[in-house]
Amino acid sequence: MKRLLSSGIIAMVLINIVMVSCSRKEKGRFYSDQYHFSIVFPRTWEIQQKEMGTVVIGLSPEEGLKDDFRENITITTEDAGDDVTLEKYFDISQENMKNYSKDYRLLYKSYTWLAKKQAIVAGFTYTMSGLKLKALQYYIIHNKRAYVITCTGLPHTFGRYEGRFLTIVRSFRLEK
Repeated sequence: MKRLLSSGIIAMVLINIVMVSCSRKEKGRFYSDQYHFSIVFPRTWEIQQKEMGTVVIGLSPEEGLKDDFRENITITTEDAGDDVTLEKYFDISQENMKNYSKDYRLLYKSYTWLAKKQAIVAGFTYTMSGLKLKALQYYIIHNKRAYVITCTGLPHTFGRYEGRFLTIVRSFRLEK
């Protein structure tokens, strides 16, 4: 009887260990359970969820009293539908950018891989609310859902953040 009881306890402990390790999330990684992705932002960055139409936004630390813009990375997602290709989604998004911003200028567009998916990466400048900005944007479609990762900075500070932006973007994972 005692042996049966201790075997049962050992079995329960092992089951709990397996369940915990299967559902364990990496420390320091932001997870969106709703949209099935994760990404790692630097520890010093402020993370906000569901702000300004985003799933998540990572804001760089303020650099002082005269810092009038915090460089950031946003992730947005939406249902892309059945017949929308990556190229078509990109074209529609770029048309929207032209319509909702001022002085939009596409600097480059190319194809790459991100999260084991084909992606489009684009660089552009634009003016929003009187502020001239530079952006790096990645587009992915997975399971009929579009994901857009946007890295934004001021034109004169973008170069300082570009390496950090790329490190953050490369940490993006689709979780399902």
